[in-house]
Amino acid sequence: MSHDVLDVRSNLVLTARERGKVIARRAGHNIWLNLGREYLALLIAYASFTPLKPERDDRIRYMGLGVGGTRQTSPAVANAPPILTAYPGSNGQVDTDPTVVRLERPVRISGSADPYPGQALDVWLGQVQAPADHVTATQVTFRRLFQQVDISYPPFLSVPISEIGLFTGAVSPNTHNNTMVAYDTFDTISKTVAFELEVAWTVRF
Repeated sequence: MSHDVLDVRSNLVLTARERGKVIARRAGHNIWLNLGREYLALLIAYASFTPLKPERDDRIRYMGLGVGGTRQTSPAVANAPPILTAYPGSNGQVDTDPTVVRLERPVRISGSADPYPGQALDVWLGQVQAPADHVTATQVTFRRLFQQVDISYPPFLSVPISEIGLFTGAVSPNTHNNTMVAYDTFDTISKTVAFELEVAWTVRF
């Protein structure tokens, strides 16, 4: 007797462009976390029918970046001011561990240069484009374009990003320690004001 297995697969492509020219690209298979699996299980169920109420009603809304993870290849930058001061932590997380909960060392999209937790107006997550892309009926691609001044604003002239997370609309973009549903680490891209960073995150069922 055979058993069908619902397998959630994710592919991630990050592309850095300077005046339209591709200067860096990272591609890989990221991990759908245990929190993401719990999210999907609740998303397809009702909590009650009278009144009609789903167990969860949030959708994928944000992406966040960080300088954590074991694939950080610019430790001299990541572990020195101003990066270390504003974004302290270690680089121990891997993208093969489904128990990971948060970005290890999240960075701001915009805001201050304060150490965690920062200021109330800090923005830690970027909203994805809507509608999402559906190339086939069983997959969805979420996209986000990080502008030149995103992440790499003074005093952060070069930010060695090396991890990324996918988040639902249940979290706050003004909070640094949000829980996520999917995660990936990658060889460092040093984000500066010279280029934009486009992210395409595809989830297949």
